[in-house]
Amino acid sequence: MKNLIGSIKHYCINNYESIAVAENVTSGCLQMLLGNVPNAGDYFQGGLTALGSDNLSSLLGIQSISCDNKTELNLSLTIDMAKAVAKKFNSEIGIAINGCNSYDDKFNPSYAAIVRFNKVIYAEKLLPRAQASSAVPIEYAQRIIYILGEKLLNKEEELAYTTADILEPLS
Repeated sequence: MKNLIGSIKHYCINNYESIAVAENVTSGCLQMLLGNVPNAGDYFQGGLTALGSDNLSSLLGIQSISCDNKTELNLSLTIDMAKAVAKKFNSEIGIAINGCNSYDDKFNPSYAAIVRFNKVIYAEKLLPRAQASSAVPIEYAQRIIYILGEKLLNKEEELAYTTADILEPLS
């Protein structure tokens, strides 16, 4: 994962592009991954993390997603969120991951979008693959990094699905 993030960083620097992130269900994991390389500020502008879709949407001045599983609307609003965070941070690439928090230790569907130059390059409803709910935020963040790398670099890197596999390369 660290090598993939390094490749994304070099791609962005070489192409004069930067990344901004808006996230809630990943609790800052995307920002932690993107910011965990030397001189991350050369390509990563930062982002917003707010628990609860309403808080994040309010910070970006867009409509909040609905928690009643209206997939098309929620995906569209997450795309709006990716565009808004890119604009707010003056970045060419905006990433948003958005969902409704659950109080029963299960994850409701979440939505992710990546925009580049205000055009959608990825948008999808996400369902967790991890067995443990505590691993879902990092799993989602890692999946989005993988997809970003695939879209920008046409590279593939195997995903880790256990918390130990995910966190080990970062140490």
